[in-house]
Amino acid sequence: MSSGITKTVAILLIVIVILGIAVAYFAFNPRVEIVEKIVEKPVEKEKIVEKPVEKAFIRFAGWSAGETEMKNYEKMIAKFEEKYPTIEVKYEVITQMFHENILASYGAGVAPDVFYVDTSWAPTFIEKGALYPVDELASPEFINQFYDFLLEPFRGKDGKLYGLPKDWSMLALFWNKKLFAEAGLTSPPDTWDELLEYAQIIADKTGKPGLAIYLGGFNRYVPVALGYGAPAPWFEKPGDEAWFDRPEVKDTLIWYINLYREGKIARENEGKTPYVVQPADVGAGWLGDAFGKQEVAMVISGNWMIPFLADQFPDFKYGEDWDIAPVPKGPKARATMAYTVALGINAKTEHPEEAWKFVEFILGRDGQHELVVKMGHTLPSIKGLEESPDMWPQHKKTLSFKYDKVLVFLWGPKSGELEGKISDVMAAAMRGEISTDEVIPTIKEAVSAVLGG
Repeated sequence: MSSGITKTVAILLIVIVILGIAVAYFAFNPRVEIVEKIVEKPVEKEKIVEKPVEKAFIRFAGWSAGETEMKNYEKMIAKFEEKYPTIEVKYEVITQMFHENILASYGAGVAPDVFYVDTSWAPTFIEKGALYPVDELASPEFINQFYDFLLEPFRGKDGKLYGLPKDWSMLALFWNKKLFAEAGLTSPPDTWDELLEYAQIIADKTGKPGLAIYLGGFNRYVPVALGYGAPAPWFEKPGDEAWFDRPEVKDTLIWYINLYREGKIARENEGKTPYVVQPADVGAGWLGDAFGKQEVAMVISGNWMIPFLADQFPDFKYGEDWDIAPVPKGPKARATMAYTVALGINAKTEHPEEAWKFVEFILGRDGQHELVVKMGHTLPSIKGLEESPDMWPQHKKTLSFKYDKVLVFLWGPKSGELEGKISDVMAAAMRGEISTDEVIPTIKEAVSAVLGG
């Protein structure tokens, strides 16, 4: 019996040992399950690349009344580009034969997008289809802000408006108070005869020429003719050149030409100080330069000279050293010339909307208040701005002068070409290249050729 029990116990022990070994094995060797793991590849989000903003480039061309005007326009362009960052403006200054160059570039398809258009050239530009009708871009409310007499030169025969006036100016007499005092004169000349008399006195007493004028310059002569009773010139059809046959025109034109022939050429031949010169004779580039350098006592020029003097000759003080007076009068009237220039838009521009934004910015009430009024550029073309307290006193004074006639620079449909032809003959006569007897016939021939006579 004991042997049987012993055998049973032994078997149980063996089973226990085997079970223990198995438990130990699985304890230290856990079951490995193979699990298929699906790894999803993350989907990349589509990258959004911002396209660079496309800029519109427009070209703006003008001439310049001097460095001051150019600097003022550069300031305004910077303000415009700040307001409209998608438009970039390139400012181009053309110094000679401006309108001829613009027309040539238009014919070649490379004209600026925005450019000056003078009243005398507006009919030619309109006739050639070179200008975009601005009343198709501007609202009636915007256009109605401008003085009517400044708009009319830029209106075509179709009734459309092809430019908006950027400002305007009138001729006035600028006189040097110090040179006048040195010559014993206390006030500016009131008549054309006094102008000549004072110029001679100043030259004799101070050794400085009394007056500077441009050689030629038909538009600068016209106030003399109007003052002596001539009607306003208008040349549109063959035969209109007969205006030069009028006695008051013949006499005053020869008088004007002799200002230089006798005041410069004859005086120098006598060994005396000239009493009339052109700017180049005194080392100046234009009338404003000659006056600012105090090389001459008087010039007849426009409001554009005022900011030039303030900027370039700050020690030459308005009111203290120089002043402004009305253009001298003749026996029949006191007359002056008015000048305005429009900003026109190229009819073939690729950016009419952007070009209009620029024109609107420069010519609007805020733009003119900044450029024309505060910067003292000229006279504003928008009604009421001249009442601004920011208006320069020099400009306000020119507006206070009383004239019997104020003529806008426009002689007819071909004013620009005629101005050049007539002025060329006048300049030749002033230099003594043709006699005074040849002046009227030569001018009439030139005008007749332009008019197709």
